[in-house]
Amino acid sequence: MSAIILSPATMARFLFMEQLKWTMWFLSFMFVIYIVVVSFASGPHSSFIDLVNFSNGSSSIYMFVLGILTTSSFFYYYMQQGITRKNFFLGTMLSSVLLSIAITITLVVSGFILQFISGWAGWNIHTQEFDYTSSFSAFLYVFGSLVMLHLIYFLIGWMIGLTFYRSGWRYGLLSIACSILIIAIAGIFIEATHFSFFTNIITVPTFIAMPVSIVLIVLLLGVNYRLIKDITIKI
Repeated sequence: MSAIILSPATMARFLFMEQLKWTMWFLSFMFVIYIVVVSFASGPHSSFIDLVNFSNGSSSIYMFVLGILTTSSFFYYYMQQGITRKNFFLGTMLSSVLLSIAITITLVVSGFILQFISGWAGWNIHTQEFDYTSSFSAFLYVFGSLVMLHLIYFLIGWMIGLTFYRSGWRYGLLSIACSILIIAIAGIFIEATHFSFFTNIITVPTFIAMPVSIVLIVLLLGVNYRLIKDITIKI
């Protein structure tokens, strides 16, 4: 393969398909765990949270780890294939967006299916934390929030991986400290997150939270591009 063949779109397709295989395994395990837990934890006199609320914390951490592995497991390999740093960045960016959407669609669709069969199975499932079944606008809000949440965690992990690769462990540890701050900020604006330090203190309206979350994503992309654009490839 050459740099001409490995365009951003081709790079995104290769990376997305590979990471999608990992994701299907992860989601399969999450689904099995949820079925086991809800079978024992819910009944006529008790209820359990829906699949989306149950899984979004774990799926965010999964995307965070995947972001770190993008540098440690894929960067050097694709550099060997002749791809440019810019094309790797663009391909990874596109792949991460597609993966965030794919994970969210899988969780939401599976959640709807489980809600549908819950009566037949004898489960009592509720969507108390954030209800995406009450209206179409609520569905769009929760869906968009989850996509952005997964993408933010991926970009944070990618930032940490790039910092360790580029600048060593000292700056890498600093990037971890920065990531905690970014996660805290994201928790203010994205209701769906399980990791928030200020949720009970600050309530941000949706018309402010969504644009600010998009700005946060753009800033993370800018930081990651700055880290990768002149990075030294380690042989």
